Amino acid sequence: MLTNWRCGALLIARDEEKTIENCLKSLRNQTVKLFLTVVNDGSIDKTREFATRFANVVVDLPRHEESWAGLPDLAKVFNAGFRVLEKEHIDFILISGADATYPSNYVEEIIRKMESENAVLASGIAEGETSRSLSPRGAGRVINAEWFRELGFRYPENYGFEAYIVYKVVSQGRKVIVFTDLRFKLSRKTKLSKQKLYLWGLGMKALNYWWLYAFGRAALIGLRHPLNGFALLKGYLSEVSEQYNDLKEFVPSFQKRMLITRMREVFGF
Repeated sequence: MLTNWRCGALLIARDEEKTIENCLKSLRNQTVKLFLTVVNDGSIDKTREFATRFANVVVDLPRHEESWAGLPDLAKVFNAGFRVLEKEHIDFILISGADATYPSNYVEEIIRKMESENAVLASGIAEGETSRSLSPRGAGRVINAEWFRELGFRYPENYGFEAYIVYKVVSQGRKVIVFTDLRFKLSRKTKLSKQKLYLWGLGMKALNYWWLYAFGRAALIGLRHPLNGFALLKGYLSEVSEQYNDLKEFVPSFQKRMLITRMREVFGF
């Protein structure tokens, strides 16, 4: 189906030769044409070889041995791709990891729904996972590029950068939506390690999460995995070099309002 949208896709990959080909094929088979940018984050396998077969642009970054998942360094990897897409004057950006595959109408349908709902940030949902309405995944999310330009067309290079984008949208009175009827597949399950949860806790601290919300979230995780709950809380109680000053007042206030709303729904008062 023909549309007037100029759409881009950003895929970051590091040693993903086992999964990236299927992901790239699913992006090339979309019903809307995508300007596909792959950031090859220092891969030493065949990741780049697969990327060059399908992508419009491949950005090569130096090798690093440690994982950057959850670290501000990962935002720099995304930003290397955003710098390419910014020059293409696109209208919407799909962000993906190399382990995702999408139905051919995923991008078209999510954009149509975003325009209908006047949303600037949205995602579908990975099969086998659940999601709240204000929690779009990092992979599978689509961003309105016009709004993103107002933000500088980049992720902030700080802890919790993906959650920052969500709260920034909401703080402006604009919409974030998860469309649960739009599903995509992941070739591997999302794993929550103690290190990942510790870094999530640092992101919560950088975003100035309301202490009761943070403790409650740690408690819920701790009911199933006590050490993971402790790791999240440890991160939240640690110091970070920089907080998001533009959201420092909004985030805890918003979380308090959400708690009151939830209590009214549950208890009927």
